[in-house]
Amino acid sequence: MPKISSDTKRYYRERIRSLMVQSPAISGNGIQRRLDLEGLHLDRNYINSLVNQIHAERAKRADKWMLNLALASFQDAMAEIARVGWEIANDPHEEGRDRAAALREVREAYNAAFEKLFDAGVFERKLGTLDMTIRNTPLPEEKKQVIRDVFGNWGLLSAPQQDGGTEKPATNP
Repeated sequence: MPKISSDTKRYYRERIRSLMVQSPAISGNGIQRRLDLEGLHLDRNYINSLVNQIHAERAKRADKWMLNLALASFQDAMAEIARVGWEIANDPHEEGRDRAAALREVREAYNAAFEKLFDAGVFERKLGTLDMTIRNTPLPEEKKQVIRDVFGNWGLLSAPQQDGGTEKPATNP
Protein backbone atom coordinates (compact mmCIF):
# COMPACT_ATOMS: atom_id res chain seq x y z
CA MET A 1 0.00 0.00 0.00
CA PRO A 2 1.46 3.41 -0.90
CA LYS A 3 2.39 5.82 1.87
CA ILE A 4 -0.35 8.31 2.71
CA SER A 5 0.68 11.97 2.86
CA SER A 6 0.17 13.89 6.09
CA ASP A 7 -2.36 16.20 4.40
CA THR A 8 -4.41 13.23 3.18
CA LYS A 9 -4.22 11.61 6.60
CA ARG A 10 -5.37 14.87 8.22
CA TYR A 11 -8.28 15.02 5.74
CA TYR A 12 -9.33 11.44 6.58
CA ARG A 13 -9.05 12.17 10.31
CA GLU A 14 -11.24 15.28 9.97
CA ARG A 15 -13.86 13.38 7.96
CA ILE A 16 -13.95 10.68 10.65
CA ARG A 17 -14.04 13.32 13.40
CA SER A 18 -17.05 14.93 11.67
CA LEU A 19 -18.90 11.60 11.64
CA MET A 20 -18.03 11.02 15.31
CA VAL A 21 -19.43 14.46 16.21
CA GLN A 22 -22.64 13.81 14.29
CA SER A 23 -23.07 10.32 15.80
CA PRO A 24 -21.03 9.98 19.03
CA ALA A 25 -21.82 6.26 19.46
CA ILE A 26 -20.85 5.29 15.89
CA SER A 27 -18.65 2.21 15.53
CA GLY A 28 -15.68 1.67 13.26
CA ASN A 29 -17.84 -0.37 10.88
CA GLY A 30 -20.47 2.37 10.91
CA ILE A 31 -17.84 4.93 9.99
CA GLN A 32 -16.60 2.69 7.18
CA ARG A 33 -20.13 2.27 5.78
CA ARG A 34 -20.82 6.03 5.93
CA LEU A 35 -17.52 6.83 4.20
CA ASP A 36 -18.23 4.19 1.55
CA LEU A 37 -21.59 5.86 0.83
CA GLU A 38 -19.73 9.15 0.38
CA GLY A 39 -17.29 7.52 -2.05
CA LEU A 40 -14.32 7.24 0.32
CA HIS A 41 -13.16 3.63 0.69
CA LEU A 42 -10.83 3.06 3.65
CA ASP A 43 -9.71 -0.10 5.40
CA ARG A 44 -11.46 -0.88 8.69
CA ASN A 45 -8.15 -1.19 10.59
CA TYR A 46 -6.94 2.15 9.23
CA ILE A 47 -10.22 3.79 10.27
CA ASN A 48 -9.88 2.33 13.77
CA SER A 49 -6.31 3.63 14.04
CA LEU A 50 -7.52 7.13 13.12
CA VAL A 51 -10.38 6.82 15.64
CA ASN A 52 -7.83 5.87 18.31
CA GLN A 53 -5.74 8.93 17.42
CA ILE A 54 -8.83 11.12 17.74
CA HIS A 55 -9.63 9.62 21.16
CA ALA A 56 -6.03 10.15 22.32
CA GLU A 57 -6.14 13.77 21.13
CA ARG A 58 -9.42 14.33 22.97
CA ALA A 59 -8.01 12.85 26.17
CA LYS A 60 -4.90 15.05 25.93
CA ARG A 61 -7.07 18.12 25.37
CA ALA A 62 -9.24 17.22 28.37
CA ASP A 63 -6.16 16.74 30.57
CA LYS A 64 -4.75 20.08 29.44
CA TRP A 65 -8.11 21.77 30.04
CA MET A 66 -8.36 20.33 33.58
CA LEU A 67 -4.79 21.37 34.32
CA ASN A 68 -5.47 24.89 33.07
CA LEU A 69 -8.57 25.14 35.29
CA ALA A 70 -6.64 23.92 38.33
CA LEU A 71 -3.73 26.28 37.65
CA ALA A 72 -6.07 29.23 37.14
CA SER A 73 -7.85 28.50 40.41
CA PHE A 74 -4.55 28.18 42.28
CA GLN A 75 -3.23 31.41 40.75
CA ASP A 76 -6.43 33.22 41.77
CA ALA A 77 -6.02 32.02 45.36
CA MET A 78 -2.37 33.05 45.46
CA ALA A 79 -3.23 36.45 43.96
CA GLU A 80 -5.81 37.01 46.70
CA ILE A 81 -3.25 36.10 49.37
CA ALA A 82 -0.78 38.50 47.76
CA ARG A 83 -3.42 41.27 47.57
CA VAL A 84 -4.26 41.00 51.28
CA GLY A 85 -0.56 40.74 52.12
CA TRP A 86 0.21 43.92 50.22
CA GLU A 87 -2.64 45.72 52.02
CA ILE A 88 -1.14 44.74 55.38
CA ALA A 89 2.42 45.54 54.27
CA ASN A 90 1.43 49.00 53.00
CA ASP A 91 -0.66 49.92 56.08
CA PRO A 92 1.41 52.37 58.17
CA HIS A 93 -0.68 51.58 61.29
CA GLU A 94 0.36 47.90 61.36
CA GLU A 95 3.25 46.72 63.52
CA GLY A 96 6.58 46.02 61.85
CA ARG A 97 6.49 42.26 62.49
CA ASP A 98 2.98 42.04 60.98
CA ARG A 99 4.15 43.92 57.90
CA ALA A 100 7.22 41.65 57.60
CA ALA A 101 5.03 38.53 57.99
CA ALA A 102 2.70 39.85 55.29
CA LEU A 103 5.63 40.38 52.92
CA ARG A 104 6.83 36.83 53.63
CA GLU A 105 3.36 35.53 52.76
CA VAL A 106 3.36 37.53 49.53
CA ARG A 107 6.75 36.09 48.61
CA GLU A 108 5.65 32.54 49.45
CA ALA A 109 2.45 32.95 47.42
CA TYR A 110 4.40 34.08 44.36
CA ASN A 111 6.94 31.28 44.82
CA ALA A 112 4.19 28.68 45.17
CA ALA A 113 2.47 29.93 42.01
CA PHE A 114 5.71 29.81 40.04
CA GLU A 115 6.54 26.33 41.36
CA LYS A 116 3.15 25.05 40.22
CA LEU A 117 3.68 26.60 36.79
CA PHE A 118 7.12 24.96 36.55
CA ASP A 119 5.68 21.61 37.66
CA ALA A 120 2.94 21.90 35.04
CA GLY A 121 5.54 22.41 32.32
CA VAL A 122 4.64 26.01 31.51
CA PHE A 123 8.30 26.95 31.89
CA GLU A 124 11.41 24.84 31.36
CA ARG A 125 14.17 24.78 33.92
CA LYS A 126 17.67 24.90 32.53
CA LEU A 127 19.45 24.37 35.85
CA GLY A 128 22.15 21.74 35.67
CA THR A 129 21.49 20.68 32.08
CA LEU A 130 24.37 20.04 29.75
CA ASP A 131 24.44 20.84 26.09
CA MET A 132 25.23 17.58 24.32
CA THR A 133 27.06 19.29 21.49
CA ILE A 134 29.46 20.91 23.93
CA ARG A 135 29.88 17.81 26.09
CA ASN A 136 30.61 15.49 23.18
CA THR A 137 32.87 17.88 21.25
CA PRO A 138 36.51 16.74 21.31
CA LEU A 139 39.00 19.04 22.99
CA PRO A 140 41.45 20.94 20.83
CA GLU A 141 45.05 19.74 21.04
CA GLU A 142 46.27 22.81 22.97
CA LYS A 143 43.69 22.22 25.74
CA LYS A 144 44.66 18.55 25.89
CA GLN A 145 48.31 19.56 26.30
CA VAL A 146 47.46 22.00 29.10
CA ILE A 147 45.53 19.24 30.92
CA ARG A 148 48.44 16.82 30.47
CA ASP A 149 50.87 19.42 31.85
CA VAL A 150 48.69 20.09 34.91
CA PHE A 151 48.26 16.37 35.60
CA GLY A 152 52.01 15.93 35.25
CA ASN A 153 52.67 18.80 37.68
CA TRP A 154 50.29 17.29 40.22
CA GLY A 155 51.90 13.88 39.87
CA LEU A 156 48.75 12.27 38.56
CA LEU A 157 50.32 11.46 35.22
CA SER A 158 53.93 10.38 34.83
CA ALA A 159 56.02 11.82 32.05
CA PRO A 160 56.44 9.41 29.11
CA GLN A 161 59.62 7.33 29.19
CA GLN A 162 61.98 7.28 26.21
CA ASP A 163 63.08 3.77 25.17
CA GLY A 164 64.97 3.33 21.96
CA GLY A 165 63.20 6.14 20.15
CA THR A 166 59.69 5.01 21.09
CA GLU A 167 57.67 6.69 23.77
CA LYS A 168 55.82 4.54 26.28
CA PRO A 169 53.82 5.90 29.18
CA ALA A 170 55.27 4.98 32.54
CA THR A 171 53.26 2.70 34.78
CA ASN A 172 52.70 3.80 38.33
CA PRO A 173 53.58 1.10 40.90
